[in-house]
Amino acid sequence: MKTFDSVLINIENHIATVTLNRPGAGNSFDGEFFKEVAEAIYLCEGDENVQVILLTGSGRNFSVGGDIQQMANPGFLSYDVSILSGEMSASVRKCKKPVVAVINGVAAGAGCALTLACDFRIMTAKSTLMTAFSNVALCGDTGAIYHLYHLVGLAKTIEMMALSEPIKGEEALRLGLATKVVGEEELMTEALNFAEKLKNRPLAAIAMQKKIYWDTFYRDYEAYCRLEAELFVKSAKTEDHTEAVTAFLQKRKPRFKGK
Repeated sequence: MKTFDSVLINIENHIATVTLNRPGAGNSFDGEFFKEVAEAIYLCEGDENVQVILLTGSGRNFSVGGDIQQMANPGFLSYDVSILSGEMSASVRKCKKPVVAVINGVAAGAGCALTLACDFRIMTAKSTLMTAFSNVALCGDTGAIYHLYHLVGLAKTIEMMALSEPIKGEEALRLGLATKVVGEEELMTEALNFAEKLKNRPLAAIAMQKKIYWDTFYRDYEAYCRLEAELFVKSAKTEDHTEAVTAFLQKRKPRFKGK
């Protein structure tokens, strides 16, 4: 199987573990990383030896989202890269095989949205979901709003996107965002046990269920991603976004002006 710069794939007992592998950067995303994750998912989907896919991150966190230091570089946040983020999410949502997010540490921004595209999410009490986009004055990408809406409804989506408050494992379970909350030392073991359980389900029927979900509830996803990318780039050009990045680099709180 193909190897990648920032993604690891391990297949054992018909379970593929896809690992985001930029631990030194918190598994933060750029355009190439979005493409690699999508390609890794497509490869596993097409491999007859794979029945279930686990998606996790190396190091302390699942993914901290976008690389804020890189956001200071002109052109880092572009329409094309935002489209790639949506396509990465779609690769998971469309995958005919069950995809389980194994959330170690923080899943923020694009990392959070990627977990929301998965069929199941396994967390620990300390695992954290955070939309994070508004913290850096961005409207969001990676299909975040679309996925959230289908999981928790519009009211909670508005709250989570606007306030970007961290949601720990037990709260995620209460909201229906987490499938299971397990002990920190047991995260991967429990994830593998859950994958084994899925392997014994009628996977052909589950694949058909996933097609129904995509064809019915995600019918306008591509149009959504185009609008998302357009407004994402627009938000990246605001004074507030520049202030957010500057404040992060200067290690202070941002002073937003609504411009």
